[in-house]
Amino acid sequence: MSCPGANCCSSQAGAALVVAMLVFALVAALLVGLQRDFTLTLQRGTHQLFSEQAWAYLMGAEDLAKLALREDRRVDAQSDTPSDHLGELWAQPGKPYPLEAGGWMSGRIEDLQGRINLNLLATTRTASSEDGSGQVSMDEAQGAGLGAAGQTGSSINDPVARWTPAQKLLIRLLQSLGDNALSLEEAMVLTDAITDFIDHDADRRLNGAEVDEYRYLDFPYLPANRPLASVSELRAVRGMTLPVYESLAPLVTVWPEESGRLNILTCPLTVLRSLNGDDQLAPLPETEAERLDALRRGGNITRVEDLLGDPAFEGQELTELESLLDINSDWFLLEATVELVKRERHLFSVLQRSPEGAVAVFRSEGEL
Repeated sequence: MSCPGANCCSSQAGAALVVAMLVFALVAALLVGLQRDFTLTLQRGTHQLFSEQAWAYLMGAEDLAKLALREDRRVDAQSDTPSDHLGELWAQPGKPYPLEAGGWMSGRIEDLQGRINLNLLATTRTASSEDGSGQVSMDEAQGAGLGAAGQTGSSINDPVARWTPAQKLLIRLLQSLGDNALSLEEAMVLTDAITDFIDHDADRRLNGAEVDEYRYLDFPYLPANRPLASVSELRAVRGMTLPVYESLAPLVTVWPEESGRLNILTCPLTVLRSLNGDDQLAPLPETEAERLDALRRGGNITRVEDLLGDPAFEGQELTELESLLDINSDWFLLEATVELVKRERHLFSVLQRSPEGAVAVFRSEGEL
């Protein structure tokens, strides 16, 4: 059977057009897929190259920080009264440094011993402590027959005596946080809660929180009951609010895990307000702290004795406070930033300095 010539040619032409359109659509889809895969591969390669290059620059910044700290140690060794203060080279504000690859790098070093060490909260006071500091560990306190946080029956209801020197520092600090400052009562409650979160025992402090208080929350969890590994763990403490945490975090540290004194020559003005007499839970007035800050920056306060001999502390008992203070530091924080091809990478590096040099003991690209 045959079809008319005109109709047959028209049908064949239509079929060929459909086939051509299908082939074109298939090729177009393949090209789009190939272009997408190529773009993703290029982006991955670019990101990996940037990441590796930026990390190399950050490691270089860390090496420069170690070098600066070692040089400062060498200079201090030649001084009759070695100290770490804000006038030294390592403490100067960082300036952006242009990179050959394009972009810039910047960094700054901060004295971590200019912050209040949260892990010191898990110590208690006893009159017979051998180191003369008036503090021992929680385990030692329990072995000596003391109660929670080392509180004896005669001191647990005393509004001042039941607190250790480090806890008093934190109570005063929480009242000095500007717009987010707590009242004395709120500061004591939060200090109890933080201490219970850190200490090893399950004994609830007067206003604290232990396992039972956390176990029955809407989203239950358990307290750490160990030294904090990160300041960010404060967000898990019962009673901690975001505004208070954001104001408190830059003023406290968890390094070193044990011991470590507060450097009076490098601590921020807010931390300076936390220094007061042993029987005082209120912070120093802001005007007094500003005056002391001006004196230390002017070189009139160079020793712990100079600070405690100031009229601001006249007539006060300062034995406990003095045991927490120093003018030398061994723990520092490097905050470095690299920008390449409009992308940034950050590094927070905890540096420990010793007579042998300086080493990085912790690195993070997020919160400490």
